[in-house]
Amino acid sequence: MSSLPSDYTLIGIIQKPYGLLGEVKIKPETFDFNRYESLERVFARDHEGNVTELQVRAKRADANFWYLKFDDRRTPEAAADLSGKELLIDAADKLELPEGMVYFSDLPGMNVVDENGDSIGSVLEVREAGPSEYIVVKTPAGNEVAVPWQEPFVLKIDKQARLVELDISTLRGVLF
Repeated sequence: MSSLPSDYTLIGIIQKPYGLLGEVKIKPETFDFNRYESLERVFARDHEGNVTELQVRAKRADANFWYLKFDDRRTPEAAADLSGKELLIDAADKLELPEGMVYFSDLPGMNVVDENGDSIGSVLEVREAGPSEYIVVKTPAGNEVAVPWQEPFVLKIDKQARLVELDISTLRGVLF
């Protein structure tokens, strides 16, 4: 196998084996549902950060999920260890985003300001909780505050300046 990249982009979450030929069901995590059509080499990352390279041998989709088969996984038992892992691509292969969109993986480390332009911390991560996502801000005091990833809270993201502007006026005194 070739060397592993140093930076990745999340494109899906591996759910479980599907069928009898080593196929796995994938929950897509991308703006382009048809992204799976061009996949040839992907990576699976577990919760400890260990990454495994996988060569795609077959791919298909239904209305909500992708189904992938890999060269070295030809039975459900051989594919079972992939369940729950993140499906990644080399960050160099990520698609250009439409205007107004941002990769969640680009957000950690960005500075965060409130609606008045005052610094309130930096982005720690984007966390999924049920059907919603939250932008987790690490404050100067070291606290972690989760702000809903939706209007009216997220006002602007400036990728060039690495700056996120949040409206926390309704959260002031509760979370901040």
